[in-house]
Amino acid sequence: MRSKNQGFTLIELLVVIAIIAILAAILFPVFAKAREQARKITCVSNTKEIGLSLMMYVQDYDETFPWLMQDGRNNDDSTGLSKLMPTGAPLWSVNLNGQRGLFMEYKLQPYTKNYQLFVCPTLRGTNPVIGADGGVMNEFGSYAYSYGGIGPVPSPKMTPLELFLRVVGPILGAPYNSNNPQDFFIAGQSLAAVGAPSDAVAAFCDSYGAHAGVTDASVVPAVFGGNGQELIGGTTAVFSDGHAKYKQGKFWDLLKLVLHPLNP
Repeated sequence: MRSKNQGFTLIELLVVIAIIAILAAILFPVFAKAREQARKITCVSNTKEIGLSLMMYVQDYDETFPWLMQDGRNNDDSTGLSKLMPTGAPLWSVNLNGQRGLFMEYKLQPYTKNYQLFVCPTLRGTNPVIGADGGVMNEFGSYAYSYGGIGPVPSPKMTPLELFLRVVGPILGAPYNSNNPQDFFIAGQSLAAVGAPSDAVAAFCDSYGAHAGVTDASVVPAVFGGNGQELIGGTTAVFSDGHAKYKQGKFWDLLKLVLHPLNP
């Protein structure tokens, strides 16, 4: 007797492939969400550690929050020195020009001892540039500090937070139309000046949509450069009392989270 070949028919193979494709379509998004959930938890942990290190800094420096730039647009990465920072004269005497490393990554390093802490696992980040003295010369992390300018005098090169305050504040009305960053941002403030520390943001993850699985352009309104979808986004934030949380919402919800008055 001749043995019969025991192989799969073409139809059977196609059925198996179709089943695998269906399972992959179902499971891959679930795995992606699970991975992002883990990254989100890490991000909240990072902001919590940043908040704790900031609290230690404040205790060491006369209970005053540091003046730190929100991003690197006013920093010379070849020297690590700040430039083009507003002095605010004659109303404000603060002059931050020529100072070294006005970044969280630099100022809080003695407390964190960990550069990776400033890199969100979802957003990633650039590499730190280390100077000859071992100090960080550039802004490389994924988190923004609560700095929005110095007083009512606009900066020569405004950071996004300052731009939002001065442009969007009048649209939102009171209390956002004061045109004074010192009403909203902890930079340079004394601890006593923050009347609502559980609501005043100290630092936050620098994205509107990444943790919600969408792009920033899909969250930001078209009038501010978005694509018009205005989807729900989310960010992690640490507050001036040291607690951290993840917040979801529309663009305006997230903006008001950052622009919460220090003394409501």
